[in-house]
Amino acid sequence: MKPESPLRRLAIAGGLALALLVAAALAMTVGPGEFSLGEVLRTLATELGGGEVDRRAHGILWELRLPRVLLAVLVGASLGAAGAVTQGLFRNPLASPGVLGISTGAAAAVVAGFSFGLDERALWATPVLAALGAVAMLGALFGLTARRQDLAYLLLTGVALNALAGALSTVLLAIFLDRYDLAQKAMAWMMGSFDGRGFRHLSWASLPLLAGLAGAWSLHRPLDVLVLGEETAATLGVERGRLRLGAAVVVGLLVGTSTAIVGVIGFVGLIVPHLARAAATRAGRGLAHARLIPLSMVVGAALMLAVDTLGRAMSPTFLAPGALTSLLGGLFFLWLLRRETEVG
Repeated sequence: MKPESPLRRLAIAGGLALALLVAAALAMTVGPGEFSLGEVLRTLATELGGGEVDRRAHGILWELRLPRVLLAVLVGASLGAAGAVTQGLFRNPLASPGVLGISTGAAAAVVAGFSFGLDERALWATPVLAALGAVAMLGALFGLTARRQDLAYLLLTGVALNALAGALSTVLLAIFLDRYDLAQKAMAWMMGSFDGRGFRHLSWASLPLLAGLAGAWSLHRPLDVLVLGEETAATLGVERGRLRLGAAVVVGLLVGTSTAIVGVIGFVGLIVPHLARAAATRAGRGLAHARLIPLSMVVGAALMLAVDTLGRAMSPTFLAPGALTSLLGGLFFLWLLRRETEVG
């Protein structure tokens, strides 16, 4: 296969970016209030140019839909990248933050924060707790699966940790059963939604998520070497402990911050890397992590944008993105598990 030219790479990246921008613009036309694509583009251009904008268009398009769309893109890219890193780290196509309990660990930590009112005392409490919960669950996975690398053991360990974290959330809600506000807030948050999110949420989530995305891409070389096996990777200079620590920090940032800002969005980290690999294979490109991770970011952003737009389009019934991804992801996981079992 001929090496890919820099010009071709630039053209592909530009095409993907343009497609994502068009999808984002189209997503802003969906929802209460009739706006055509032309009206959306004119309003955004006027806002960016500092001109006078109709108050209704400003309130709906600029204040409500634009931050929601940007947050969907950022969260989708983050969960996609986290999934690619997790699968590369465990060298397993069935590994993902949702399947292995990492997302549930982040959720349990946040529910604990809700229960004791920590989220009301400091704005940073929820994202910090979510990141710590994700890192703690990933650390538990490392410890429990260090001596066994087979698929069944990894999945069973993930299922067990998922159940434990879910049980912890349930116990906390049962203890504070008399607090209706807590149950309502926790249940709405655990369904995963971009509802009510604005520029304030986008501003404080952007820095840790962008740092996590940069960190995910920086792991592409050691993850490529790790495909050859841990012993071979060690002889080529990849330190196992350092790689695991770096991956834990990156996945903790990406999953923890995403979970803290929009709630639990399941199975995106499982589906997206497979879609990215399929797209790379169809295009005749390699599957190195230097390409897989950025492609997973783009596919994840597009998937999350599509899911949120579909949920908003189902008026008057609103379907939370987390519920929809869990439904689609569960079916995809069953199909993938059956395929991997047949291949094995």
